[in-house]
Amino acid sequence: MVFFTRMGFFVWLMLLLISCSDDTSTNDGIQAGEVELRSGVPQRVSSNMILELIEVNDSRCPVGVVCSSAGEVDITFMVYLTERSFEKSITYSPFETSSCDTIEAIVVYINDVLPYKFANDELKFEDYRITVEIENFL
Repeated sequence: MVFFTRMGFFVWLMLLLISCSDDTSTNDGIQAGEVELRSGVPQRVSSNMILELIEVNDSRCPVGVVCSSAGEVDITFMVYLTERSFEKSITYSPFETSSCDTIEAIVVYINDVLPYKFANDELKFEDYRITVEIENFL
């Protein structure tokens, strides 16, 4: 009887550990609640908003190079809402705590800009993948 009680406790503990896993990423490495934007691919980010990546100006210091500053990335989106569309730019700084802006009561966080620049590498606009997280402001 003690064996079955201990075995039941062990099974319950294993189920609890499995259900509390912190790994919420998808197969692409994107965390739950995040969206990846690529050039030329409009992406729905809320029930009434679509974002499309239209320009990336990357002035980050390349990996393997010593620079006086880390640099930043200026990202321009085309924002499509139910009744209108417009351009919106957000600046991503890799070492700042928050790179975000508000669009129509929705906060858009820039979580990552890939790929990273390397010395002597020329990145094309098509290479960039911008990971954003969306949060309702109200």
